[in-house]
Order: sequence, then C-alpha cells, then structure tokens
Amino acid sequence: MVPGMLKDVRSAVDALLKWHRPFRSSDLLLKLQKMTASPFRFFRGTFFLYAADLAGPFRDPRPLDDHGRIVGDVHTENYGTFRSIGGEIVYDINDFDEATSGLYELDIRRLSTSLILSALEIGHTLGDGLNAAEGAVRAWIEGLHRGANLRRKDFEAQGNGGPVRALLSLAQEKSRAEFLKGLANEAAPGQFVFRLRQDLHPVTEAERKAALRALPMFLKDCLAPRDARPGRYRFQDIAARTAGNGSLGRVRYAVLLDKGQRKRTTYSSLRLMEWKQALDSAYDSPQPHSSRSRAKSVFEAMRILQVSPKRYLGYTRMLDMPMQAREWGANDQRFAAEDFRRGSSFQSAAALFGSILARCHLLGTPGKEGPRRIPLRIAAAEGRYINRILQFSSAYAEQMHLDHEELLARRQEVERAWKQ
Repeated sequence: MVPGMLKDVRSAVDALLKWHRPFRSSDLLLKLQKMTASPFRFFRGTFFLYAADLAGPFRDPRPLDDHGRIVGDVHTENYGTFRSIGGEIVYDINDFDEATSGLYELDIRRLSTSLILSALEIGHTLGDGLNAAEGAVRAWIEGLHRGANLRRKDFEAQGNGGPVRALLSLAQEKSRAEFLKGLANEAAPGQFVFRLRQDLHPVTEAERKAALRALPMFLKDCLAPRDARPGRYRFQDIAARTAGNGSLGRVRYAVLLDKGQRKRTTYSSLRLMEWKQALDSAYDSPQPHSSRSRAKSVFEAMRILQVSPKRYLGYTRMLDMPMQAREWGANDQRFAAEDFRRGSSFQSAAALFGSILARCHLLGTPGKEGPRRIPLRIAAAEGRYINRILQFSSAYAEQMHLDHEELLARRQEVERAWKQ
C-alpha cells in the first residue's frame, strides 16, 4: 500500500487511544511526550500498530513462510549491554516483551525500518539509513548461513567478538554499590528504602503485601549466578517504577532485596530487581491481554534467545498479574544512535544488529530446521529479496512520519483523554 493511503483505512491516533485504555494514565502522559519527539520515538511506542498493519494494509502476500521463535519488537534501542549470569558484561538484544512464534521475516523487517528512522533522527540521509538497513539484512542472512551448524556452546565460545568489543568500549563498567547509593537510603542499620523520585513512586500497603507473597515464586526459579543463594534473599523495599517507552503504562515495580547474610547488610549486598506486567505479544492479541503463563513464556524466550542470559531473570505473579522479572543493573545501557553519528560506525552497528538477530533465531530452534534454509531459499535472488525488505521498510518509515504528524495535530485530544 502506498504511504498516505492508510488515512482512508485507519487512524494511528484512534488506534493509539483504543489500545491504551487499560493502561495507567499517569505513565501515558510521559509516553505521549516521548512519542511526539520524533517518528522513531512514535515507532518505538506503537508495536501494536505495527503488528496490526502487517496483518492488514501492509500485509505481504508472499513472505517467506519460515517460522519459529521470534523476538517481536526488534529495533535499535532494544540492543545494549547488561551483566549476564556468568558475571561478564555482554552486548545483545535485551527486550523480549513481544516475543512469540511467528515468521522470522517480521523481525528483520522491523529492525530495518528502525534503522531508517533512527538514521534520520540523528541527521543521516535517507540513503545512509537504507544502506544501514541493507547491511543489517545482509548480515542477518550471512549469520543464518554461517551459524546454521553451530550449537549453543559454539555461540557461547565466540564471546564478544571485535564489533561487539567496540560497542562495549563505549560502556564503562559501573559499580553496583555506587549505582544503588543513588536509588536507596539506609533508613536504619541494615535497612534500606528507595529514594522516591520522578521514576520511583510509593506503593500501597496492599501492593507491598502482594510483593511479599510473590517473592518466593520469583526466588525459586530465577536464574541466579552460581555462587548466589536466592532462597536466602530477604525483602527490603518496593516502589512503583516509571520507565521504558513502548511498555509505558504497564504495571512495573522496583524491588530491593538483600542477600540474607548474617553480617550487616550494606549497599554491596543489596540486589535490585524489576518486575513488569507481562502482556501477550501484539502479534497474538489485537488488544492488551495477559495470559496466565505469559511471564513464564517471556522468561523462557529470554533464556533461550540470549546467548548468555541476564542475571536474576525470572517470573512471578502479583495482584493476579503475570510479572516478568530481571535484575535492574548498573551496567544496563541501550544502544544510543547519537553515539554513532559518524556514518561508518552507524553502518557497522547495523550489521552487528543483523548478526545478533540471526544468532537469536538460530538459538531459538536448536536441532531443528528453523531459519536455516532461508539463505538457500533466496540464494538465486538474494538481491531481489533484500530489495523487497527495503521497499517495505522505507514505505513503513514514511508511514511513521505521517502517523507522527497526525499525533502532533491531535496531541491535545490525546492529552485530554489520558488525563482522565
């Protein structure tokens, strides 16, 4: 469909208002502020719209039918650093809120669209964005080809290669204790409470009691480091948390624990977790919905699709909501496009993103065909296949510009609806 013709098919703002009806209005006003900043920010905050468009006006009648575990919401800022369960800082995809089973091609289409929008946001030309997107698609295809016969332990052995080391060099290792000093106060010897601020808010007594009931389930199955004893961990404090972009509006908490040692608790012995309401992927549900086991399925996706999962990855239930859980760490850092204003570095990052996505797709189907036949299927017409992906991505990027303009024109209407 030609961009602009969608105005006769659907209104992005009407869809936005409808989708967010069940969400917390206090967070939605911040989401509105973020989405109005640029077409890329709008794209980040409207995965549900992308899912609906791919099933409707932007539906491809002839996609590759290879399918398996997919990431779902793949874009540049869902890549970044974190402390893995092995203790090292790694660079990987770090957000699997929309993970599900589906066509692999959906992931590479979203990644390539995000590269075009991200490039334009930081002042690159459309040509630069298209080149970056093409590099990501080619790296994805090459990654599927090179990694077809590799096992998980082979990927683990590869570690952080040259391109990854270059990105890691931008993220200096930070101290957890120093990080926590900015988030919590020692109210009494060995007793810590959150410092309430713009992104951390007080909870009700009912929420606090619910967190205490939910804690054993999280500690029982979380992925803890080898020397950790999570069964001994004790609750210190909880605060409501406002964070993210696409997930703003979901119920989210920061949970402060200590290691349960006999000696006095210090900042060094604290552990900080995030619990976030888990929703079914928008690919699977046209409206926000939480299946009972959704948090566990997100946990399983992250455990399988990340080569070295994040520490304290887990799940629980709180206030009858499935909650996905993971550590909120000092070394969590998203890819920031503004650090790659030099065209060559942006192109290198884009190629790395495609390679990491290929690795995720391969890890999701160990011992199975999965995406492994894709390079062979398109070998005779690889250029045409890539061109088809880029045609979609450039058209959808233009649609995001048009939808962003609609949001700007109707901002006051959205603001009034979300203030109620």
